[in-house]
Amino acid sequence: MRPALRRIFFSAVLAVLMAANLTWAFWPRPLPVDLAEITRGRLVVTVDDEGKTRVKELYTVAAPIAGRIERIDRHAGDAVIAGETPLISIRPTAAPFLDPRNLSQAEAVERAATAAHDLAAAEVARAEAELALAEEEYRRTTVLAAHGAESQRDLNRARAEWQARRAALDSAQAALRQRRHELENAHAALLPPTLTAEPHQCCINVLSPVSGRVLRVLQESETPVLAGAPLIEVGNPRELEIAADLLSSDAVRIKAGAPVSIEGWGGPHPLAGHVRLVEPFGFTKVSALGIEEQRVTVVIDFDDPPADYLALGHGYRVEVRVVAWKSDDVLKAPAGGLFRVGDQWCAFVLEGGRARLRRVSVGQSNAREFEVVAGLAEHDRIVLHPSDRISDGGRIEPRP
Repeated sequence: MRPALRRIFFSAVLAVLMAANLTWAFWPRPLPVDLAEITRGRLVVTVDDEGKTRVKELYTVAAPIAGRIERIDRHAGDAVIAGETPLISIRPTAAPFLDPRNLSQAEAVERAATAAHDLAAAEVARAEAELALAEEEYRRTTVLAAHGAESQRDLNRARAEWQARRAALDSAQAALRQRRHELENAHAALLPPTLTAEPHQCCINVLSPVSGRVLRVLQESETPVLAGAPLIEVGNPRELEIAADLLSSDAVRIKAGAPVSIEGWGGPHPLAGHVRLVEPFGFTKVSALGIEEQRVTVVIDFDDPPADYLALGHGYRVEVRVVAWKSDDVLKAPAGGLFRVGDQWCAFVLEGGRARLRRVSVGQSNAREFEVVAGLAEHDRIVLHPSDRISDGGRIEPRP
């Protein structure tokens, strides 16, 4: 072979090899993807949120009167017995000091009461004199009427006058007693205050209203308090419930008796419970992001015995999963395999080595799975977390 032909031959072979390598390098290959199979099984839809434990019957013991409480020697955790254990000892408050204005007013009231008392005493003296005169006139008329010197009409008139004067004396004496008490009250208002109570004034003891334990002492030191001031909280820590503030849109899906899984409480395993009450009153709560949300309190009872959660107390944080819907036989797809196209759910299904776009109708769902109503069949394999490199009809292969 001539040298020129040899060079042409080798050049052609080299060109063919380069073209083949370029074709192989740029030939479209199937994209490796993660696949999941559509299966039938159990699907549980829960509403998850945080809750707080609380004693079912919490008693806040307050001061029954204004006074000075002695130092409370009860501490959180102390056992108490209903109607026997004293919680608070309170000394009635002393009378306040009078400032010049109030003192002047009190003295004026005393002088007015004294004058009213003297007036009432004079009225009693006048009534006594009139009664004596009427009694003498009645006695004289009686004697004359017995001898026929006075008529029966005059005798009746004298008797009526005597009875009226006797009633007037009773009224005047009652008015005098009233004025005497008013004067005593005015004198009492001017008495100087005492810094220490009399022996018969100390003290008022408040007993525990329930058997259980002291949960919190709100005011331990000796101090003056007003009537109604909260001082100590007591309750039975073995009778606990959970209050969870759920979104109102979630609360409407929950019914009384719904099972609850109580997690994140610090124990080795979740606790079981059930919804006792969905409160009918909602309220506005600001979230950590500053968003106003309508919340509803859901009250949850424990199903496990108290021995399983003895470590819990009043006001402890827990995580609750409230079952809103469940089914033991439902066609379900993993949440990572569905995506939105407009307002329609879709999925890529592996068919003959290619990705086929399917429109899917879904029902109930949780954070991990969706209920498939239409669009997919059992044992279909769909692409998990599809990227924008996957298109309808594109070649795909399972990732090794």
